[in-house]
Amino acid sequence: MLWAGVALLVCAPVIRGGNRYVALIALEWLGLAVLLGAALVALDGQGVWGRGRERAGLLLLAASPLWVALLQLVPLPLDVWVALPGRALYQDLLAAVQMPQPAWRPASLTPAATWASVLAGIPLVACFALALSCSGHQFRMLCRLLIGLALAQALLGLAQLGSFKLLFFDAGTNRVIGTFANPNHFANFLGMTLPLVVLEVRRAMHDQAPRHHRVGNASLLWGLLLFVLLAAVLASSSRTGIVTSLVVTLATTLMLPGRHGGQAGLRWRLWALAALLLVAVASVGLGWLERFQGDLLAGDASFRGLMRSSAWTAALEFWPLGSGLGSFGMVFPRFQPAVVTGFVEHAHSDYVQLLMECGALYVLLAGLALWLIARRARWLAHRALQGDGLDAHEQMMMACGLGLLALLLHSWLDFNLRIPANAMLGAFMLGGLLRLGRAN
Repeated sequence: MLWAGVALLVCAPVIRGGNRYVALIALEWLGLAVLLGAALVALDGQGVWGRGRERAGLLLLAASPLWVALLQLVPLPLDVWVALPGRALYQDLLAAVQMPQPAWRPASLTPAATWASVLAGIPLVACFALALSCSGHQFRMLCRLLIGLALAQALLGLAQLGSFKLLFFDAGTNRVIGTFANPNHFANFLGMTLPLVVLEVRRAMHDQAPRHHRVGNASLLWGLLLFVLLAAVLASSSRTGIVTSLVVTLATTLMLPGRHGGQAGLRWRLWALAALLLVAVASVGLGWLERFQGDLLAGDASFRGLMRSSAWTAALEFWPLGSGLGSFGMVFPRFQPAVVTGFVEHAHSDYVQLLMECGALYVLLAGLALWLIARRARWLAHRALQGDGLDAHEQMMMACGLGLLALLLHSWLDFNLRIPANAMLGAFMLGGLLRLGRAN
């Protein structure tokens, strides 16, 4: 399971963040290998999925693609299908052009796209199961692997600031993207790993002693890595990526204890972070500030707001079953405002788009995920207030939770959950947060 998981995480961002069909098929096969290993671990009686309500919640969440398939891909009698919300218009159009009508039809308006989306869920579930099922030592190794992948992306992104156009791999953009197709997805991928890097900086500085020069060098190296990631995020000029990355970096700095406790230690950490940010800004310049200009910001917000409001109208039209997972691009033209020209592939808000596509099922699964997250956050907060506070393993779980927060915040204004590499990293972070605290 471990090595299949390593291959899965390494390969995920390589080709446009996994957002290509051939690359995605390879990720799906690797995901199946990881799931097989996770199933063997669960059958071995190690109890990695917990017990009682928590176990049931984790299993229900992990089976999300199955629930979508059962609800949206099982054929229904034609008269039942026509009676579903939002379907009658399509039936009338087919009858008007005298198209032959099948006796049975799946609830999804685009069954092929829904099948593709269900299969794309395999590597997501695999990353979730991997984080839950691996040992504590393996978990720390995988988290460091993710940091290494983010560093590779950041270095490639900073190299793209130069004149080497071949580094864009014909992406058709001049903005920093790494191996992704969009600077927003690139910035979000890096932002999710920043809490893990801040945690490593904290550990190196906590262990530092005057007689251990190598440990001191380690703290400098981790600090340099944090600088590189922050500089790459700024260079991407992704407004939401920059804001969410700074939010989770600051939150991690405040929540994780440093080498020196109390207000003095907190002030020292904040000054150190501010200095690091200033150096990062000085290194990449102020070009990214142009993206925050009032007129440009207001225009983009208005345009995306129109798409979200129209997608909300569509979600109400198809409630409670939804139009079908993956159907947005083909169904949205019916609701697209006239001022929004061209093909709109995504709603630029994962939550509204999922509500349109999956209806009540999305609400139930999202509510289940939030319940599990709230339970674990409360448990970690209780542990933090006890005795010596969080141990090293629990701090890593908390860092995963803050990395997940970067994805959840960014997804309100973008579609990172539709990019396999980002969604897989988010699934791993969710599994890392919900681990049972196995340190070994």
